[in-house]
Amino acid sequence: MKKFLAMILAIAMTLSLAACGGKTTEKTEDPKTDTETKEPAQTGDEPVELTAIVAGLTEDSPSGVALKKFAELCNTYSDGSVTIDCFFNTELGNVSACVESTAQGTIDIVSTGTSYFAGYVPAIQVFELPYVFGSYDEAHQTLDGEAGKEIADLFDSTDLKMLCYWESGMRHVTNSRNPIITPDDMKGLKIRTVVSETQQATWEAFGAIPMALDMGEVFTALQNHTVDAQENTLSSITSYKMQEVQKYLSMTYHAYTPMPFFINRAKWDSLSENQQAAIQKASEEARDYARELNAAGEEECLQTLRDAGVEIEENPDTAAFAALCDPVYQIFNKAMGSDEYLTMVQEFVASLR
Repeated sequence: MKKFLAMILAIAMTLSLAACGGKTTEKTEDPKTDTETKEPAQTGDEPVELTAIVAGLTEDSPSGVALKKFAELCNTYSDGSVTIDCFFNTELGNVSACVESTAQGTIDIVSTGTSYFAGYVPAIQVFELPYVFGSYDEAHQTLDGEAGKEIADLFDSTDLKMLCYWESGMRHVTNSRNPIITPDDMKGLKIRTVVSETQQATWEAFGAIPMALDMGEVFTALQNHTVDAQENTLSSITSYKMQEVQKYLSMTYHAYTPMPFFINRAKWDSLSENQQAAIQKASEEARDYARELNAAGEEECLQTLRDAGVEIEENPDTAAFAALCDPVYQIFNKAMGSDEYLTMVQEFVASLR
């Protein structure tokens, strides 16, 4: 993990990462930035201080590092009138609580996995269905295009406004029981999931026993053998030091997890047009930065796991797993009342191949 963090920081140096507000960061030494921060009157905008969190992800994760970059960019693009206080993981409560607090306005900005927003717009889970995306490029083009916008627009009637889609990344399975190559290897495996009907149905289809847990509880549950397995991105696996309690990793690429980036709608409406434009631009640039960090860091994460003695299965039978997904798709379509959203995404992805 130290290698991964060092590598991220080396990349970040070229982009002059400045610190954001909050107890875990330091004040910037850049005189120009300080001057800009102290003179918001350049635009005539009332200074505003916003609280932002990447819920469920650590400060040294790609999204954690990108949140600091987001804070710097917001301050720059708003001519100093927008300051962001950054928080990470569960510093402001568990993941579900952070989402609820953002809707209520006690937290201003939140980014976390799509499942946590399904209570507001169930259709957002289409992007995390198993084997919908075959690559990062497919996922990025879909989310940044019309399909992503159509889902984002569904939040217009909620207390949350989506700015763009960040990412957690492609997901893989770790466990403490045995190597996983085919679905047969997963039978009876107790695996942690989030509270999501489609995700739980996915693991049941694969033969495992899903158990819903908040991310902050997972390490202890694995350590105590309450669960045998978990599935996550490589950066999250290493950030949470899963290698200390898991013996096997299978590169299943079974799902992709976007991290929608939301701001409280009332707070957004209270901002000036200049501040809104600054935040929107900063969120998209920080999104791209997080994606770069994620891509650059995956091999480093794998090496961290190898060095820790984790046995890595690089070529599991993904076709066998994908062949079991139709019941999951049907559950999603039934919940939506039609196959509109799944078909929209599948057809777009097919056009890219």
